[in-house]
Amino acid sequence: MASDLWLHVKVTEEGGAKVMVNLPVALVEKAAALMPEKHLRHVKFDHGHLDADIGDLRELWLEVRKSPDMTFVTVEEADENVKVWKKDGFVFVEVREGDDEQVDVKVPLEVVDAFLAGEEVDFTAAVQALVDHGQGQFVEVRDDEDHVRVWVDALAEGE
Repeated sequence: MASDLWLHVKVTEEGGAKVMVNLPVALVEKAAALMPEKHLRHVKFDHGHLDADIGDLRELWLEVRKSPDMTFVTVEEADENVKVWKKDGFVFVEVREGDDEQVDVKVPLEVVDAFLAGEEVDFTAAVQALVDHGQGQFVEVRDDEDHVRVWVDALAEGE
């Protein structure tokens, strides 16, 4: 239940600066519902050489969704390793750059399903799917200077 869960974002920077955000998931749901639909219908994802609209992403996602648990992408270079895989109801992304930078993303499949289900991205449905999934850490980014974590749990104040 959304009223029992909290979304936490914690950022710790070199030099001692800290930012901690603790939001009731019910508030996040309400905020997502306020986003005007007109802005969500024309969202385009443009990253490097990938130029895809929501329909393209949905088709790609459906193929990933129906595939067995497996590793989709592995890139191993001298200074960077990237791995993308699906396992046990989650999509994982892991990036390692050098010895000191790491990115770990863990997203329940149902959250991506909900996000891409309609004619536009649906933040409200994605938040609801996150609530239905329950507690867990979803993003962690760490390098030699900064550390960022995003997670959901039942505690009003994060650690």
